[in-house]
Amino acid sequence: MLNRTIIALRSLIVAVGATAATSFVGVYGVYLGATAAEMGWLQSTANSLGNGGQLLWGRLSDKVGLRKPFLLAGSMVLSVLWFALGVIRTPLELIVVYAFISLFSALITVNWFSLIADETLSTTRGKFLAVINNLGSIGTIVSLLVMTFLFHGEVTADIAIPFFAAAGSYLVSGIMIARLKETRHATKLVGSIRKTLKNLRNEPLFYNYFIAMNAQGFFWSMAWPMFPITMVLVMHFSLANVAVLTVSSLVPTIGLQYFLGRITDRIYRPPLIFLNRIMLSAIPLLYAFSTTFPEFLFMEVYSGVVGAIQNVVMNSYLLDVAPPKQRAEYLSIINGFNGIVYLFGALAGGYLLEFLMSGLPLFQALLYAYLIIFFGRFGTSFLFLRLKEPEKKGRTPLQLYSVLFRLKPPGNPSGGTIRIR
Repeated sequence: MLNRTIIALRSLIVAVGATAATSFVGVYGVYLGATAAEMGWLQSTANSLGNGGQLLWGRLSDKVGLRKPFLLAGSMVLSVLWFALGVIRTPLELIVVYAFISLFSALITVNWFSLIADETLSTTRGKFLAVINNLGSIGTIVSLLVMTFLFHGEVTADIAIPFFAAAGSYLVSGIMIARLKETRHATKLVGSIRKTLKNLRNEPLFYNYFIAMNAQGFFWSMAWPMFPITMVLVMHFSLANVAVLTVSSLVPTIGLQYFLGRITDRIYRPPLIFLNRIMLSAIPLLYAFSTTFPEFLFMEVYSGVVGAIQNVVMNSYLLDVAPPKQRAEYLSIINGFNGIVYLFGALAGGYLLEFLMSGLPLFQALLYAYLIIFFGRFGTSFLFLRLKEPEKKGRTPLQLYSVLFRLKPPGNPSGGTIRIR
């Protein structure tokens, strides 16, 4: 079996299990009685360990020169941890077990993207990413739809269905990964992580992306503890409702990812990345003012559209601007620093909501918190105007956005602004 076939099938299997299961982790914490601060700890520890752990795994992967051993070991450990998550019954247990899941997911993430980069060319990578993302989305949709019929309204019993499915998906994926054929391509690493960090400015395309992602990451993560609280305590959604909402975001993602996959390898991506960040900044506002299930369905469709841009265009861009011989290490650095920012951002969001709730009703406290997050996300989106397309053959400007927008050269106020033409 070809490596690319294994990669695609493995993406489908994990999507059916683990990806679908992650939709329920946050709301399960609220069902278990977690406070806003505890939800902040759930999100902050998970994201900081998940992203920060890549600082270690990425450098180790580049040094060893093989992705397969890390993917295999990570799959087996995650299978056990997801099973354990299905039997815990307190917020503290959920925080601890999910933190370990996130740590070992970092082992998977950095090696998975590096494996994809190793197996694809820059000129076809966007299309291949779209294929595996669509397979994953289809798998998750089918899995969630099936779960809506399996849920019976008892949360502590129903939650075992997605979490045990996640455990099984990693077990099967580990067996598939064992069939990968890989050639060692060890890179002689010079210096240390500290030296690599000092040299980031020598990779300006990567550095500008690195700064923008970390600056926006703080406000990005502030909202994460609030989303499940809104769904459970304000809207009183069930696990089946959550499954339907997740499906409604994945359906538009599939169609748009297919379109973007066909053009991403030939377009000028920075304007589309900027548009993506602006559109994503509106999501806290939609959470703040949506009051009915149909409105939340609309919001999830909107989220699916902007998510498709992120999945294909931004991942493709990141893989292209990371130095090829140190790709895993550079991916681990950006995700590692994102994790540190997420740690403080999610905690700040949780404690901000707790503070506001001490003097305001829950709905009003959430409204003010979401407004603060919106302005933070919107303002930091303009940092993405500094991105430039790497010099690659086969790329042409995205004509639609070339007509609508024109980037001013560096040196203008704010490092470049958008001029509507």
